[in-house]
Amino acid sequence: MAHWLIEKVTISGGFLAGIDLRLHEGLTCIIGPRGSGKSTFAEAVRFALLGMPTFSRPRTDRIQANLLHSLITVKTCPDTHGEWYTVQRQGRQPPSLTSGSGKPLTTIELERGTFLPLDAYESTEIEDIADESLGDKRRNLLDDLVGEDLRQVSFTAAELKRALEANAASIREAERAQAALSEQIEEIGDARGRLSALPAAQQGEADPGLVAVTQQQHINEAEEKRGQAVEVGLEAVGTALGELPTRLIPLVATADGLPSQNAEVITAIGRELNGALAELRAGCAALEQQIRSRVSRVHNLRAELDAAHTLQKAEFDRHQTANLASSQAIRERHAREQEVVRLAGLEGQRAETLAAVARLRQEREGLRGKYLMQREQITRLREATAARLQREAGQKVRIHVQENADTSGYQQKLLEGLKGAGVRNHEDIINSLLKLRPEDLAQAVRDGDVEEFEQQAGLGAERSRKILQSFAKNLDPYVLELLPVDDLVRIELNVASTGEAFFKDAADLSRGQKCTALLPILLARRDAPLLVDQPEDNLDNHFIYETIVESIKRLKGRRQMVFVTHNANIPVLGEADLVVVMNSDGKRGYVEKFGALDDCRQEIIDLLEGGEEAFDLRRRRYEKQ
Repeated sequence: MAHWLIEKVTISGGFLAGIDLRLHEGLTCIIGPRGSGKSTFAEAVRFALLGMPTFSRPRTDRIQANLLHSLITVKTCPDTHGEWYTVQRQGRQPPSLTSGSGKPLTTIELERGTFLPLDAYESTEIEDIADESLGDKRRNLLDDLVGEDLRQVSFTAAELKRALEANAASIREAERAQAALSEQIEEIGDARGRLSALPAAQQGEADPGLVAVTQQQHINEAEEKRGQAVEVGLEAVGTALGELPTRLIPLVATADGLPSQNAEVITAIGRELNGALAELRAGCAALEQQIRSRVSRVHNLRAELDAAHTLQKAEFDRHQTANLASSQAIRERHAREQEVVRLAGLEGQRAETLAAVARLRQEREGLRGKYLMQREQITRLREATAARLQREAGQKVRIHVQENADTSGYQQKLLEGLKGAGVRNHEDIINSLLKLRPEDLAQAVRDGDVEEFEQQAGLGAERSRKILQSFAKNLDPYVLELLPVDDLVRIELNVASTGEAFFKDAADLSRGQKCTALLPILLARRDAPLLVDQPEDNLDNHFIYETIVESIKRLKGRRQMVFVTHNANIPVLGEADLVVVMNSDGKRGYVEKFGALDDCRQEIIDLLEGGEEAFDLRRRRYEKQ
């Protein structure tokens, strides 16, 4: 549901047993003395809709003490299509979700917060968002609002990242093969020089046929491997063709039985998909049969090749036997010739491996460019969302996105790389290395060029050598180059009371100022119901009137708001549509009274203004000249 409202909350059992409360679609304010169950009511709504997997320990204890034995029922209002839903949750049992017709909806996970999204906060949570200048909490304020678009971009980015990881695995394998071939070539040494250094007489005495059959034996080994590879490869292709149609099956989905004005189009799409699936099955089956036939023919050809190899091996053995009678000089020459043949084979394999590495790296550059474009698209989504929130939050606060400015993950990776490096002042080193992008540092680790690295980092030759050696040991450059340096979301407050504006980041503000910076943004985030528990704990009345009340009045026609509060300015100046007065007899909390502002005038004065006498005394003092 893109836009939804809480119509009624019912609680059976526990501290709030007997609660049966209808909420207003505008602003509902819940007031009452401390201990009356106001915060517990707010927790009940949050718990029913979202569960408590990420709740803090004090809040978890509060739920267990007051709500663990309660049955909480939340009923929504009908949406524009006339649909409404009921959520029930009791203790640690999974919640139940039913439609207005009573049909259970078992495929929806409420805890994900996407079906019935709810914005719910208490003052400490607001402070936590303000404090975390580096990390996910501020980013989530934006990411939650572009969920579908973000999921699509993130899915594409994840697919590209998996392709990059597979590419990196192929490069590593090819590089290991290249290193092994180079080592074997070094072991053989200058075989051609040793052959040419033999006396001329020995060269004339060589059996000319032995060289040819020896070369053929090496060729035969390569031919056998190639024939096997072709047969195995074709087998794999045939198997893949048989499995290919199953990849379309997950696309055949239903709309969960929900009525839709687009049913005809959706049905047509389904027909097209089923047709494509049938055609794919038929085509794949025919192609698979052809491939299987070729596998059979390749198998028979390999048998022919084996027969030829057998005859050639016999010829090789004959020459070897004849050569046993030759002198030691001839045998030495044959050995040198075999070395040269082996060396040429290894050199050819290494050339192929080098070409494969170059090809894989070129492919990687293309994949990495596409991956970075997806990461950039995530930033653009966040920037657009921040701009919208800025327009609605007013001029007192500022929210904007700094691209690739959250280096916390990068710093952690650098710390891992420095383990065992034997260098001091890690903090200064990391600050210097942050000048390098992860992909540039990854390139330096791959190349191992200490001089170039020292020029880039400016850490001195000896420290650069130790650091680069440590990084080569502790960090995978292919993982490092994909390390995302995430966006930094700045939330700032104008702390200047007069004159030119002076903005400070929320993390650097006092407790009251932190909530001052965050609340206008939280109020403007989206149209889903908003539940705030005692936001005024650290706020001054001037700010409540100047910013919060104005935001409430401007936005309450767009979204449902529920405030648990001890401050009279919120219900009175915010023109609450419904005031709920709660109380407690010590054993349980209950609703003592509810109604419009005028209906609850006396309770507001008694609970939020300190009583009639205190209210009048303040008024008379204010009236004095």
